[in-house]
Amino acid sequence: MSSQESERPSSGGGAIQPPVIGGGQAQSTTEDGLVPRGAPTSPTPPQPPVETMERGSSRSKWLSLAIEIGVLFLIALVIAIFLQAFAIKAFEIPTPSMEPTLMEGDKVLVERVTYHFGPPSRGDIIVFRFNPSDPANLTQGTNFLSRGLDLLAETMNITHRDSSPFIKRVIGLPGETVEMKDGYVYINGELLQENYKLLRDNYSGKWVVPEGSVFVMGDNRPNSNDGRRWGFVPFGAIMGRGVAIWWPPSRWSGLH
Repeated sequence: MSSQESERPSSGGGAIQPPVIGGGQAQSTTEDGLVPRGAPTSPTPPQPPVETMERGSSRSKWLSLAIEIGVLFLIALVIAIFLQAFAIKAFEIPTPSMEPTLMEGDKVLVERVTYHFGPPSRGDIIVFRFNPSDPANLTQGTNFLSRGLDLLAETMNITHRDSSPFIKRVIGLPGETVEMKDGYVYINGELLQENYKLLRDNYSGKWVVPEGSVFVMGDNRPNSNDGRRWGFVPFGAIMGRGVAIWWPPSRWSGLH
C-alpha cells in the first residue's frame, strides 16, 4: 500500500467537519454535511426567566383589578348622588316633635319626585329647609336644569349648608284660613278631621296661608316648633315627602 493510499480516509469514518465558529452556535449543513462558506449564523435570542414573566403578569392583573374597582366605585358614587338629589334620601328624626308618628332617632325615607309634578296635599309629612322664610333656603334656579344643579350641589354639601332639615305635617293649603281653638284645627271654618295619632294642646290662633306655601305643624303639638310660631313653608323650601320608616327594623312602616 502506498503512502498516499494510507492517508485516504476510511469509508466508515464519516465526513470531516470544519471547526465551528461564531461563539459555539450550531450552523446549518448541506446534504453533504458541509457548512456553506460564508453562511450567516442565527443565534437564538435570550429568553426571560419564567419567574420574571409570571411576576409581570401578576402585577398587570392586580393593576387591572384596581382600575376596575375604582371605576365601579365612581359609578356607584355618581348613581348614589343622583338618587339622593332627585329620587329618595334618608333622614334621621332629631327631636320628638312628630311623636307618636315618628320617634326621636327614627330614620325615614323621603321621596323627592312627587313635588316636581304637583303641590303637597293635606296630611303629607314633608321635609323642608329651615328657616323657610329665608330666601337662601329656597331651591335656586329659574328652570329645571338650574334647579337640578342646585339640588345636586346640596346633596354634595356645597349649597344650603346653613339650613337645617325640619319634618312636619301639612295642615293648611294655599289660600285657606287655618284656625285653632283649644287645640282643635278648623279649615275655612270647618273642623278638620285628623285621622292620625297626635298629641293635642290648648293652642288658639288664626292664619291665612299665602299662595305657593303650606301651613305645617308637628303631631306632638305641645312640643313642636312649627308654623304657629314662625309662619309658612314656601314650595321652594320643601325637600321631599316622607314615605316610610326604614330604621329600626321594629318600626318598619309606611307614613300617612
